[in-house]
Amino acid sequence: MNKKNETKNKKASLKYVVVNLAAMAAVVVAAVFVTFRWIDSYTEHGVAVKVPVVTGMSEEEAVEVLSKHSLVGIASDFVYVKGVPTGEIISQRPAGAAKVKRGRKIYLTVSSGNHPMIAVPDVADNSSLRQAESRLRAAGFHLTPHDTIEGELDWVYSVRLGDRELQGDDLVPEGSTLTLVIGGGEKVAADTLGVATVEDGWF
Repeated sequence: MNKKNETKNKKASLKYVVVNLAAMAAVVVAAVFVTFRWIDSYTEHGVAVKVPVVTGMSEEEAVEVLSKHSLVGIASDFVYVKGVPTGEIISQRPAGAAKVKRGRKIYLTVSSGNHPMIAVPDVADNSSLRQAESRLRAAGFHLTPHDTIEGELDWVYSVRLGDRELQGDDLVPEGSTLTLVIGGGEKVAADTLGVATVEDGWF
């Protein structure tokens, strides 16, 4: 009789252990599933925004429409196309109907209309901030607050129109607003310019 009770107790204990292990496994699986779902939700994994078609709109209207879709419209280029009004969007990148993540920049090519195209003075990497500003304003350009990078103080390293980096003599619409990228103050040591230091001359 005792043996039967002992066997019965063992079976009950084993069943209890198995049930507990199964419950623990279920909790672990559920926790992993919930964690991955939370990560996907937090990072918006798989969530995409359909880019609206903004060609044919004005620049202001296109930027507003893109903003409503959680996208950022940037005028990156200006070109002259006969018969297309000033400020109308000629093309966009990525194209309309493409699927992208929220916050993506959409680069817009804008019609310069009847605005004459003029060459940008070559001020990059050969002018100080004061010289570059003087030459660009004299040519009829407007300037945004400049951007700063590591480099020699107030030395002009590049000129940008929107996100487009310009080369000397690139043609852009007259009166465009440009941004200068200048050095923030890390001056180049004299000996790196080939100028002899006191120690060099001493020996």
